[in-house]
Amino acid sequence: MRAADIPVDEEGALGLCRVLLRAAESSNSPTSELPIGAEQRPPTLGERFDRWIARLRQRDRERYLSQSRDIFDLEARIRALERRPYY
Repeated sequence: MRAADIPVDEEGALGLCRVLLRAAESSNSPTSELPIGAEQRPPTLGERFDRWIARLRQRDRERYLSQSRDIFDLEARIRALERRPYY
């Protein structure tokens, strides 16, 4: 693969890392070796909790952004969310 063929989105290096991780996961994933129609394991309690927290955060972000008065306020809120640490 040539360097020009690497799909990079607007996130720069972070987007490139995300693309590389997806490629590595898809080639090393045990689910890629499962035959079609085979059952996958149910999510663990930790995975379910993580998904629940992610949905709560997403809902809170969307609610916060929906309260913006105009496009300028929306952009300012988006910038504020990008700068705020999530952890």
